[in-house]
Amino acid sequence: MLRPRNITVLEARCAMCGKKAQVDDDMENVRCEHCGYSAKYDEYLETMKDKALLMADDFQMNWDRNPL
Repeated sequence: MLRPRNITVLEARCAMCGKKAQVDDDMENVRCEHCGYSAKYDEYLETMKDKALLMADDFQMNWDRNPL
């Protein structure tokens, strides 16, 4: 879908594939055209927060096993 150049589209990282997803103008929905992911914005934020916490936990666990 082509958009006029003067309209700014808010982009986000897709929670499924990691590519660029688009946030609608009302900040209510996130949609990825690459993989078809779609979610309400609040659900998207919770999903991304959970992923960030898992990444931090994995890092800490690996650090505890193999510190410098």
